[in-house]
Amino acid sequence: MRGTALFAMLLVAGAQPLCAQTVRYGVMGDSVTAQLRAAWSDDSTQSERAYCVQRARITSRPTLGGGVDSIFRVLAVKAAVTTGQDPNHVQFECAPGTPELHTHTPATCLTDDAGSCRADGPLAYSCQPSRSDYVELLTRGDQYAIIQCDRRAFRFYYPSEFAPPSGPSTGNSARSATKSP
Repeated sequence: MRGTALFAMLLVAGAQPLCAQTVRYGVMGDSVTAQLRAAWSDDSTQSERAYCVQRARITSRPTLGGGVDSIFRVLAVKAAVTTGQDPNHVQFECAPGTPELHTHTPATCLTDDAGSCRADGPLAYSCQPSRSDYVELLTRGDQYAIIQCDRRAFRFYYPSEFAPPSGPSTGNSARSATKSP
């Protein structure tokens, strides 16, 4: 009994005060979803594709705890001009302040050569942003970016999800979206 009381006191004494949380919701509009579903292919040798968000609505609401919840609703996208693409990467640039969307393919590729790609496998349908995806998001200063990783699956990701490493930077800032392992 005494041990339980001591444990309870330690829990209460060590408890941190609750802080307001920010929640972000990403929503694809019906016409955008239809457009991207139609462009999706289950071909394991396809290259990643890229889009720029053309129209979005952002709604923010204060919460009871003092946080702010945000809803990012994408209403229109346009295919981006690419400067390079293969099954593991797509290089493109959207106008400053224009969020980016790119696809991850339904395959696992051992190299950037489409001949090394196989349907399914551990990297197929990956919805996890790669390090270069996060770095690009932070470098561009966009509020969010999106990955389409299946015909009906879209993953919004936000700058707050990634903490850049401390210390000197060794990479370049050229845009190259990469499927994450």
